Amino acid sequence: MASDDPNPADPFDSTTPQYRAYFPEGSRDDVEFRLTRILSLSARRWGTHVENRMLAATGQSRSRWQTLFVLSVAPPPVTTSLLSARLAIQWPPLIRTLNSLEADGLIRRTENPNDKRSRYIEITPAGMAVVEQVQPVLSEIRTTVFAKLSKEEMELATRVLEIVVIGVSEAQEAGIE
Repeated sequence: MASDDPNPADPFDSTTPQYRAYFPEGSRDDVEFRLTRILSLSARRWGTHVENRMLAATGQSRSRWQTLFVLSVAPPPVTTSLLSARLAIQWPPLIRTLNSLEADGLIRRTENPNDKRSRYIEITPAGMAVVEQVQPVLSEIRTTVFAKLSKEEMELATRVLEIVVIGVSEAQEAGIE
């Protein structure tokens, strides 16, 4: 009988014969699948949790506050291409976000004098005020969610995830999509 528990101890149901047909116990395939599955689950749950908390606390969507944050820490000039790469998002949703931020006076876009097809993007003082509002909320969320992890565990997790990101980038560059 299936459990209604949204946080089961084994989110993979690895004890079922169907699971084991694909992923023999103790195999590298089993470990890789479990890692990718928990990575996906944690990213989705983290994203949803942060999105809901941030909207309630500040009224800002994830795309808006993340864009503003990157602009607040990136050395100028920042182009749309650079912003797209730093946020790891495609142009259409980025352009929608930039249009919205510009309409609200949180960013300013100017023509790139070296490339007429490119625009420079800068955060305004009003945009910096939003970043200042968002940061304490993010810090509180991180502190709560990561409370059971030691500094060393977080550093190890960061190193592991950096290797995953590099592996994905290398696979994309090799045409393995």
